[in-house]
Amino acid sequence: MNNLLEFVFSAILLLALVSIYEFITSSVQFTSKKQEQVLSGVGVGAITIILLNNPVNVSEGIFVDSRWVWLSCCAIFFNWRIVVIGGVIAATYRYVQGGAGAFPGVMTVVVAIAIGFLWRLALVKSQWKFKWYLHYIFAVSLEVAILVVLYTFMPNEKGPMVVSTVIEPLLIVFPILSTVLSLLLQHHYHKGIAAFT
Repeated sequence: MNNLLEFVFSAILLLALVSIYEFITSSVQFTSKKQEQVLSGVGVGAITIILLNNPVNVSEGIFVDSRWVWLSCCAIFFNWRIVVIGGVIAATYRYVQGGAGAFPGVMTVVVAIAIGFLWRLALVKSQWKFKWYLHYIFAVSLEVAILVVLYTFMPNEKGPMVVSTVIEPLLIVFPILSTVLSLLLQHHYHKGIAAFT
């Protein structure tokens, strides 16, 4: 139960940070598109760093947080340059943090962004309307992919232990979080808020 509550806290923290990010990006007047993209990318990376510093500890050197929820949603709705800048910052910081989960942690960043881009491509090519149930399907597909990464890339055969510890919150809490977040970002995307195009 405590473990589940920690994931709920991570979800609330992410939504609070995103609200601040949206307020700033919608209020600031950028002097150029390039400046907007760079500073927005740094903002994406900064949010990820905050999430990485408020994780749910699974084992020594192994922790999880909502970074992949944030980055995958960014990959769907933000300019790709912003996502790449934020992703590089996130992956670098997670690697520097070290621990047994350093490499899998970097892989979660890569996989999350890749899945977000793939969904964006599919939605654009098929011209689907991204309705709430597609948001949820996207969210579940992301968490399944992350579980595969954690199971496959954890060192010292810790994959099964990590997955058994986090599978419940990752398939219950995070899909709801991801659905809410992507619906929120979609709303701002359609309004033409800065950094969303």
